[in-house]
Amino acid sequence: MKQILAAAALTMAFTVGAFAQTTASNTRTELDAFAGNDPTVWDMMMDSEGVDVDDATFESNWAGATPERQAALQQACTEAEEAKATFSDAVASRCKTALGN
Repeated sequence: MKQILAAAALTMAFTVGAFAQTTASNTRTELDAFAGNDPTVWDMMMDSEGVDVDDATFESNWAGATPERQAALQQACTEAEEAKATFSDAVASRCKTALGN
């Protein structure tokens, strides 16, 4: 019985990890569409694998972005929110910051 429970727990752990990575990848693909596939917009918030960067990296990227890049992120966030796109908590928070909410 213990072996069955351990195997089930291990299987669930792998499944959750795979789902999280798939969701992150799909989020970047979905969000890129709102940014006109301009990678410089979402590169402020995500790495090349579609994983959210940490808060310090985002803050540094945002502060170092040109006004045009900041405006492009704000526009993409606005369009994504209007379309009710699914965001990770980090992306939602960063869009909120970019939009001054």
